[in-house]
Amino acid sequence: MRAPGALARALCAAQVALALAAAREVRAERRPTRASVLEVGERIRLGIGDRLALARNGSKTPTDVVARDLGLRLDFVQIWLTRDWKEEWVPRAQLLELAGRGVTPVLVHYFFGDDLSRERFERARDAWYTSLWRLARLIRMDAPVLVILEPEWNQPAPAGETALPDWAEFADDLRAAAELIRRDAPNALVGTCPGDFPGPPDLERVLGPASRHLDFLAFQEMRAVTEPAHEKPGYLDVGRASLEYAGYLSRAFRKPVLIGYVAVSSGGGWEDEQARALESLAARRRQLLDAGVFGAIYFQLVDDPRHRGYFGSAERHFGLVDGRGRPKPAWKAFRKLGS
Repeated sequence: MRAPGALARALCAAQVALALAAAREVRAERRPTRASVLEVGERIRLGIGDRLALARNGSKTPTDVVARDLGLRLDFVQIWLTRDWKEEWVPRAQLLELAGRGVTPVLVHYFFGDDLSRERFERARDAWYTSLWRLARLIRMDAPVLVILEPEWNQPAPAGETALPDWAEFADDLRAAAELIRRDAPNALVGTCPGDFPGPPDLERVLGPASRHLDFLAFQEMRAVTEPAHEKPGYLDVGRASLEYAGYLSRAFRKPVLIGYVAVSSGGGWEDEQARALESLAARRRQLLDAGVFGAIYFQLVDDPRHRGYFGSAERHFGLVDGRGRPKPAWKAFRKLGS
């Protein structure tokens, strides 16, 4: 007969084993599958960009862990890959760890940046496919990964060149790219991300034939005080704009829709405006679900003083958290979007 102390220890060990098994089952249930990650559920699934890890307390901490410590459990973490991307930017081991925590990686293939046209694409086509082949080999894993091809490809072309929406053959390259990626990475889900720019979208010439070969479609919404249009009525009503564009994509092409990246800068004293823009998005969350939106990714968690781009000085203040680690008012609004 066991002594009382031994019996207690045995019971305790059994309880710990049961608790660990239950925790493993819960984690397994939370892990998205290729079939489930694009499903429109009871809430909009949330993500954050634009890197796998952030500097904190002298070391690198995974972005999803930083967000969790601030009170938000993420569904997606987004990483941007420019033309010169390197494997060490997205270590395979870290992608696997991210997936193991139930978070789906979203890789944005930003090969051409903001200088995109038919002529530039044709000159760099071979290098583009080589980059996609490298990416596919990297994300060959037993978990879903979302790939977004060439965000904002529908922007105006440089003078004297052909804009991609006017070049129907671009659909063939989107199809071939999706097939290449899924061949080497069967759990990958591939989409593309036009920008929500002024005027009619005019995407049918390309997305009409291409969308049949894509798994989802995405779009973006960006706002800042440095943009000349910021004084126009309704500029900060990101919710209305997103609902209109998501509805268009869903009706026209019948694919699940992702708000691929939304970014509102607090630069220039715009913290309240940043919050108001995201509150307009959160207020439309039920309508967005009805329009086929399964997720929304905010561009950047923490302000980046080195960030440069179209919006000038405002680029340094897209974060939901400032450089000292203080959540801005917009943080609460973004969390509400996923409630």
